[in-house]
Amino acid sequence: MFIISLGIVIILSIIIKIFIFQNNNVEAPLCKNGFLDLSHWDFEASGRVKLNGQWEFYPNVLLSPKDINNKVLSEKLYINVPNPWTKEVSKNILSNRGIGTYRLKVRINKDLSIYGLITEHMRSANKIFVNGREIAKSGNVESSFKGGYSSNVVPVISMFPSYGDTLDIIIQVANSDYYNGGIIQNIYLGSYINILDYYFKINIFKIVCIAFLMMFGIYYIRIYFITRKEKILIYFGISCIIYSCIFAIKTDKIFNKLSKFIPFIILLKTALALICLIVLFICLFIRENGKIFIPDKYMKVITLIVSINIFLVLMLPTRFMALLENIIVLMNTLLLILVSILMIKALVNKEYGRLNVNGTMILFFGIILNIVQYVNYILYFFSITNNNFIPLIILLFVLIEWSTMFLDQYVQSYLNLEVMRNNLIKLDKIKDEILLNTSHEFKTPLHTIINIAEAMRNEKETLKFEKNLSNIISIATKLSSLVNDIIDFEYLQNGNIKFNKKTFDINGSIQMVIDILGYMKKGEDIQLINTIPVGKYYVYTDENRFKQIIFNLIGNSLKYTGNGYVKVSAKIIDNYVYVSFEDTGLGIDKNTQKSLFVRKVFYKESDFIKGVSPELGLSISKLLARNMGGDLYLKHSELNKGSIFNLKIPKVAIDKSIANNTQNVKFQSKGTTTNIAKENKLNISIPLHTNGNEVKKVKLLIVDDDASDVMVMKEIFYESHYEVIVAYDGKSALKLMHKHKNISIILLDAMMPGLSGYNVCKKIRENYKIFELPILLITVTHTPEEIEAGLEVGVNDFLVKPFNSNELKSKVKTLLKLKEAVNEMLKIEAIFLQSQIKPHFLYNSLSTIISLCYSDGERAGKLLGELSNFLRLTFTIDPFNSFVSLKRELSLVKSYIEIEKARFGDRLKTELNIDEKLLEYKIPALVIQPIVENSIRHGLMKRISGGIVKIAARKSKNFIEITIDDNGVGIEKEVLEKLLDNTFTTSIGLKNVNKRLLNKYGQGLLITSDLGVGTSITIKIPIEVEN
Repeated sequence: MFIISLGIVIILSIIIKIFIFQNNNVEAPLCKNGFLDLSHWDFEASGRVKLNGQWEFYPNVLLSPKDINNKVLSEKLYINVPNPWTKEVSKNILSNRGIGTYRLKVRINKDLSIYGLITEHMRSANKIFVNGREIAKSGNVESSFKGGYSSNVVPVISMFPSYGDTLDIIIQVANSDYYNGGIIQNIYLGSYINILDYYFKINIFKIVCIAFLMMFGIYYIRIYFITRKEKILIYFGISCIIYSCIFAIKTDKIFNKLSKFIPFIILLKTALALICLIVLFICLFIRENGKIFIPDKYMKVITLIVSINIFLVLMLPTRFMALLENIIVLMNTLLLILVSILMIKALVNKEYGRLNVNGTMILFFGIILNIVQYVNYILYFFSITNNNFIPLIILLFVLIEWSTMFLDQYVQSYLNLEVMRNNLIKLDKIKDEILLNTSHEFKTPLHTIINIAEAMRNEKETLKFEKNLSNIISIATKLSSLVNDIIDFEYLQNGNIKFNKKTFDINGSIQMVIDILGYMKKGEDIQLINTIPVGKYYVYTDENRFKQIIFNLIGNSLKYTGNGYVKVSAKIIDNYVYVSFEDTGLGIDKNTQKSLFVRKVFYKESDFIKGVSPELGLSISKLLARNMGGDLYLKHSELNKGSIFNLKIPKVAIDKSIANNTQNVKFQSKGTTTNIAKENKLNISIPLHTNGNEVKKVKLLIVDDDASDVMVMKEIFYESHYEVIVAYDGKSALKLMHKHKNISIILLDAMMPGLSGYNVCKKIRENYKIFELPILLITVTHTPEEIEAGLEVGVNDFLVKPFNSNELKSKVKTLLKLKEAVNEMLKIEAIFLQSQIKPHFLYNSLSTIISLCYSDGERAGKLLGELSNFLRLTFTIDPFNSFVSLKRELSLVKSYIEIEKARFGDRLKTELNIDEKLLEYKIPALVIQPIVENSIRHGLMKRISGGIVKIAARKSKNFIEITIDDNGVGIEKEVLEKLLDNTFTTSIGLKNVNKRLLNKYGQGLLITSDLGVGTSITIKIPIEVEN
């Protein structure tokens, strides 16, 4: 699109250059001291001449041809044309707003009988004389408004016969409006035919461009009124029309020429008002492509500024128009710069609104070109440049570019919609057939399951057996209700649903549904309350359909109620029974309430947002209620406080004897409350891994808001040696994790109200690495996007509902084995790191003892004892439990220091400051000694005088904080930054200790050092982990 637009503009520019501005290559002479010699110029062959150069100029006077030779009246200067007169004359002599007279004598040959003269822009009123005769006039040339001055800055063309061999051209100019006055653009002299030809071509070009813009705008506005969908079209169309009007008024004063009845000031104010409006409509056009480009607050500011500018244009008098034009153009430029900055911000953030990155770049490039256009306008206004064709070329390029951009999008969208429409028609037919066929296929086996389970429950079996059968009945009934909803959806669409009406007491139907759904939410602190008395409320309708509605309403309330109650009550108003369903659940936001009962069959996980049920049940229930002569509606809902639904059914009068016979119906009860007490965990202490006589238990956390799914997973792990903990929402799961620090694995549902499974996983990973605590995410679908999102937040594996029990067990077992394998690997790595340290200690120690054997045998013997103690403490470390008491680790450190003191003598001093309460606390083995060795050998012994090593241990909140300080040579900043990197070849001991601490606690050594002062190394060991 960009290339096409650029090509069109280049071709247009070439046409303009060749056919409009073409002229001979002969360089015309310049005016000097008010005289121009064209006696040898062939106007027929060489074309028109620019009257550029030095003209005579008489400031502050308007001289007629009779007065100009009067030396008393005239005081001439020489100034260059075209130029503002203040550029050539001191402001002390003539200000920007003033009067003056130009004069030029031109010597010509006598080849032409009629000459032509054309001016482009003079500011502002002017009158032209040639050889004493007035040939053209624009505005009223006077020294002030009081004297009758009026401006009319329009191009002037005039024809006149030759008067001998010299043309005496006198131009009177008066300016009381604009920033600068005088002849600011070229004046052409040529043959009558040449001037007319130039004038005709340039005006035809401008008229064609203006007509092109006008038709462009009308075309897009017409498209909008046909479709009435895309506001982009009307904003773009209006922008084109406004631009065409601006150029018609401003560039060549087309309106002035077509209608001399319109005063210049009206045209000027109209042009300024349109210049204000164009920025507003450009901003609206950009914003329609994406609100991210111009947010609401910026759009309000832009609208306010434009409104103020238009008000000033309409209200201020004529003498302020030129100043106001400057302000408006500058404000428009600044507003477009603001929009360009906002678009750059959107591009950096990769936010493209309705466009793609290429479309956004094209839109941005168009804004930049508009800014260039306004900058050129400002330069032209202040006579810095005298080319006013650039804005028109830029504008054409921008409009063609933008037009091709969104037309391409419009066509592509239309084609995509056609394809989607055809696909949807096919899919809709397939969906109807599948729903109808599969519903009937499911219904028969489901009813068989319910009937068999009912029969088994009535037999005398254990409590556990009865509970499991009740769960089967409850789940199967729920599935059956869903199937009924799907079938009813098809029947209601086709208008052939049937009702088997009879008279019945609503209490029995409602209580039966409560008894069934009570098992579904077993495990949460919820009360199911039925306040409807027996024998009071009778209706005449289809009882099964009525139960279906009740099932959907109570089930919906239970699904989004974490604690509190679901209460059912009834009352009679105007021959209708109003059944009210009140819950203390999440509530429904106002936007969702509008589409709550809209029929919806297919949905995905993202539809389950806070307080919203996208299920088919509510819409089906409403349709059923209306077909039964009543209605279903949401009476009230408030986020995080609950909702109230009202079901309206026509009541029926009933004989008292019939009412009395209903007291013994199975499911009827007076004011029943079903309390569902919370069951958080199922404790099963069966060994999973043993080490000798020690039994290690595995604790499993299940997080799912669906109680039936929780019960199924509990049953799967009932005989599988796990201790099961249950949470029904994300917040509860995080609280349980703070309480239970030794959870081995988490089964996490992705789709939960409030805090989703993805967010829960993200928060867990803030404290646990992916190999420390495996998370199995349970999802309804398994799309690549969901897998990617899960892996990003730290999920270990995925399980898709409905799942097989063996598959679930296998995944859990695999994750636990993987966790165990990683832990074993970390232990082996720790052993390897320890093994790297031991030879290092042994070599240094033996070297010292050997050196003492020749000089001090007794001292050498003591040192051998210390070395023996060191080796004994080192070699007896359990590789699979490499933790020792702080006391033992310090004993090893003391042995090492004694050996080093024998070598370095008084140069080595030590100081210990240990909290005795910490001596029995467990810490990783061999973490202090390598650091002490590093401080002595690389810190103190680099100094001739030696130094001191201070070892301190104290309790800081939930940490044991061990600090090793020395006053050695310190470490350079560059070395300190790379000290613990794998790229640094020395300091093996420090790197090994650091890596072991990182693997175990996620935090390594904290090192600070000042060159020439010393070094401090701190170890922080969490107390609760091992103690």
